[in-house]
Amino acid sequence: MKRPGKHPIAVLLIIAIITVAALGTHFFYRARRSIDIGKYETVERFPFSSAGEMNEWKEKILSRHGTDYALAEHDGVSCVKAVSEDSASAFFHKKRLSYARAPFISWSWRVEEFPSANKEGNLNDKEQFDFAAQVYVVFHARFLPKARAIQYVWTRDVSSGTVADSPYTKNVKIMVLESAEAGFWKNEKRDISKDYYKLFGKKLEKM
Repeated sequence: MKRPGKHPIAVLLIIAIITVAALGTHFFYRARRSIDIGKYETVERFPFSSAGEMNEWKEKILSRHGTDYALAEHDGVSCVKAVSEDSASAFFHKKRLSYARAPFISWSWRVEEFPSANKEGNLNDKEQFDFAAQVYVVFHARFLPKARAIQYVWTRDVSSGTVADSPYTKNVKIMVLESAEAGFWKNEKRDISKDYYKLFGKKLEKM
């Protein structure tokens, strides 16, 4: 049996998750390209212009109530609209990528209303831990409790660039990308390996 090469392709499991856990929150999301610059290839792209693309994503209900996810058009942009009424839900897509191929992820998102619970913007307080928009990148681990994740969030009161441990587990690191200013589309592009090193202090590698 051949041993795998030094940098096997299927070493990283990326799950982009839209999580909404707030009363009356409206959140629009559009995956732009996972890799979209220069020498890099586009691995997956979701313009959300047809119902078939929604079928490639799955929902995981995290409370008694699910979130309403539907195709929509907002400001001429095709997207997924998530409407939450006292609910918590994850909308996710799985993709295996190689840490050796410099993985990027990019998306556009828009928040119409911030959750009322997150008034003080305390990332370490479980009672304040509620965001209008979140995107997770979850890294594969042989044992689920050891799985690490990066949680990109859009907050109302915490300054962009702020990083912190999740109040639930140190295996999840929070990075604030946007702060306040609802009602506008924002474009994001993240170097996953670079963010992983910044947040966990280690190079991204096979786990």
